[in-house]
Amino acid sequence: MRRKARGIRYARWALLALTFIASGCSLDLHRPQPVKNYFLLEAAAQPAADPPAYPFALKITNFEVAPPFQERGLVYRLDEQRYESDFYNQFFVTPRSMITTQAAQWLAQRQIFAAVLTAATTLDASYTLEGLVNQLYADLRPGAQPATVFTMQVFVTHTLDRAIVMDRTYSHTVYVPNQSPASVVKGLGQGFGQCLEELERDLRALHLKP
Repeated sequence: MRRKARGIRYARWALLALTFIASGCSLDLHRPQPVKNYFLLEAAAQPAADPPAYPFALKITNFEVAPPFQERGLVYRLDEQRYESDFYNQFFVTPRSMITTQAAQWLAQRQIFAAVLTAATTLDASYTLEGLVNQLYADLRPGAQPATVFTMQVFVTHTLDRAIVMDRTYSHTVYVPNQSPASVVKGLGQGFGQCLEELERDLRALHLKP
């Protein structure tokens, strides 16, 4: 009888433990999951009305991005040495792909060259443009107005011999009204657009020949 009573007690404890486990799983299932927000960096360009400045093509290779900023999470500068990546607010695609695509679309809209080719095509062009994004973050240091920083270095080379015909660095700081992710992305897009405007000016001033 004692052995039977002991078995009953063990069965009750086991049932009680299973009830707690099931209850815990149920609570986890109903707990709200963190929501992620996704953004795209955009640099809008107005289509040019004039004919292309150069009657030949430009090929754009992928824009590389410096390691601290190459992941999708928005990057915030919090003090002189400390940076933070935002897990819940991210770019929709990697900065490398996003910036390359936007730059190609922007230059095509401005009609600086007869055509703008991307790395996906096997066609050749007279000149090649490649870039490196060195800075892509929001400056949220205390005591100052929030701002975004976008810096890129651009090389233009002659495709045949890889001779460098242009090496420029463009950097813009854009002040934003608040620290919200939407304001940060908008500010980064404005800074990117300003860099592209300066790039267009420099490209037109090169007087390239095929």
